[in-house]
Amino acid sequence: MVESPANLIHHGIGRVEVFDFAPDRLPDLRLFLSERGRPFSFHAPFTRPPGFEHPAVAVFFLSENRYRRDESLSLVGRTVADAKAWGAEHVVTHLNWADDTDDEKVSVRLARESAERFSVMAREVPIHIECGGYRGAFHDPGQFVELVSPHPGLGLCIDIGHARLISASRGRDFYKDLETMAPAARSAHLWNARDMETYRRLHHVPLHPSQRPEDGWIDIPRTLEILLSASPECRLIFEYREDGLPPARIKEGFDWVEELASRVI
Repeated sequence: MVESPANLIHHGIGRVEVFDFAPDRLPDLRLFLSERGRPFSFHAPFTRPPGFEHPAVAVFFLSENRYRRDESLSLVGRTVADAKAWGAEHVVTHLNWADDTDDEKVSVRLARESAERFSVMAREVPIHIECGGYRGAFHDPGQFVELVSPHPGLGLCIDIGHARLISASRGRDFYKDLETMAPAARSAHLWNARDMETYRRLHHVPLHPSQRPEDGWIDIPRTLEILLSASPECRLIFEYREDGLPPARIKEGFDWVEELASRVI
């Protein structure tokens, strides 16, 4: 059974990011973006075409199935075309997912082929590749930096929650991984993570100043210092739902991060 569109608008510092919208909701989205008057970006897929049988987060760029790779490239291409038509500043796409090959040589080749195709699309709208790697052979931070470095239209989107959990699962230090990737970062998805058990239970945890590193949470001041010192123009998006949560607590988290970011920049 195909899941319903998420219709997500994630807020950020001075901007918003849109993900997986239903076609019948697009007039309302256009009105929302017009009224807000803020810069915005699209996270692929902006919309899913009829017959797309996978979750919205599914991509197959590192799969050995050629048909599925082409399907994923087509979906990003559609999102880039929509981003240009709507005036979005950039497009974010995942590179990794559950179907990634475990063959390192194959994964590097497929990643490079995808980056070449992205680079052509990025002549219309810049593309930020979100770092991943829970599975498969393409997961090292240096691989991601090397992937985008030859292409001016490409950059990295660092999802700090997933990056933290992936670093732990691969036996690496998250902050060292972040230091490697930060110079290539063009955007970041912000939420907090402690461990896989917490993630499975709570998913994307909203940021809040009460989350202490000594309790296992990501050190957000340290993370922003590393990220923004290397890439001051990095665009920050809070990637979590706000509905159903106390508005005051969400605002405390927003204000806290904005103040921390202003100190670095």
